[in-house]
Amino acid sequence: DEKPQSADSIYGKILRLNLTNNEFEIFSKGHRNILGLYSDGNVILSTENGPRGGDEINKIINGENYGWPEVSYGQKYKGYEYYPSSHSELGFKEPIYAFVPSVGISQIAKVEDNFSIKWKDNFLIASLNGNHIYRVKFDQNYEKILFKENIFIGERMRDLVYFKEKNVFLLALENSGSLGVLKP
Repeated sequence: DEKPQSADSIYGKILRLNLTNNEFEIFSKGHRNILGLYSDGNVILSTENGPRGGDEINKIINGENYGWPEVSYGQKYKGYEYYPSSHSELGFKEPIYAFVPSVGISQIAKVEDNFSIKWKDNFLIASLNGNHIYRVKFDQNYEKILFKENIFIGERMRDLVYFKEKNVFLLALENSGSLGVLKP
C-alpha cells in the first residue's frame, strides 16, 4: 500500500490540526501503525508496529519521512523476503530504536519525577506481544536509547497511563481484561 508515501492520502501520516477552522497539514509521513504518541514541548515520540519485526520508536520531526512501506527492519509477511533496512541510505529518517524481533509495541509514557528518583527522565513502553514493559532512557537529544530494561508483567498491554493523584501507572491488561497497577 503506497498511501503512507502519497501526498494525496492522510493514511500513514501524523497530522497537525487547526482546531479553530478544522484545517490540517501533514506533519510527518511514512508511518505504518502508530500505537503510542508522546508530546512535550518540542519533543514528539511515537511507537510504531513493524511487520514481523521492526517495531520502532521514532522521534517525530516536522517534514520528515519515516519510510514505510519502502523500508523496515522487519520482514515481509509473504515468504522470507526482507525490506531494505537502512532508512538513511534511502533518504528516510532512521528510528531511534527498532525491536527485532517485534514486541508488539504499544503505548509510551514519560515517568514523572516524583514516581521514583531511580527512574527520573525514563519512559515506559507497553507491549502486546512480549508481556513486558520496557523502561528506557533516551540521550538528551532523543536520538538514541542509553539503556532498556525489560520488566515482566505476563500479559499483553494495550495501554498505560500515569495516574498522578496516586503516583502509579495504570496498565490496560488485555488477556484478563483487568487493570494493572505499577507502583514505585
